[in-house]
Amino acid sequence: MMSQANEISQNNMDLYYNEDDQALQAVSDSKKYLTFVSNGLGFAIASDYVIEIINEHSVTHLPRVPEYIKGIINLRGQIIPIMDVRLRMGHPVSEYTKEACVIVISINEISIGLFVDKVLQMIDIAEGAIMDPPPNNQQEFVSGITHLDEAVYLLLDCQLLLQ
Repeated sequence: MMSQANEISQNNMDLYYNEDDQALQAVSDSKKYLTFVSNGLGFAIASDYVIEIINEHSVTHLPRVPEYIKGIINLRGQIIPIMDVRLRMGHPVSEYTKEACVIVISINEISIGLFVDKVLQMIDIAEGAIMDPPPNNQQEFVSGITHLDEAVYLLLDCQLLLQ
């Protein structure tokens, strides 16, 4: 039986098997997400958008920009605007900890840095585990909700965030 399971797993790479040769999870319908915290809420962003995470960088503040734009950084010769996710979502300003960092993302060849409170980890989320946000959703930049291991994550819609 074990040789048959190995043969199946080699020919069908989208399944994991437990010790009893039972398929546990189809990976083909899942997608990788980077999870982070902003204003005490757990968020997830599709890894397709993520370029890198910056822990410390000098931000140059700009006049006459929306409050949620913290400024710009020069990242290896590329000028990247920095958006504070907390302020973009209408939450109040508060103190940042040493865990705060910038997630650099790229959407339609536009790079932007998202200033967040803390980056958590990269996770796989199955498409079937993503629920629509509730109709009275106050988070207009959220495209879905999921929960894994007792944690709830709001899936950030990067396209809406940039509009």
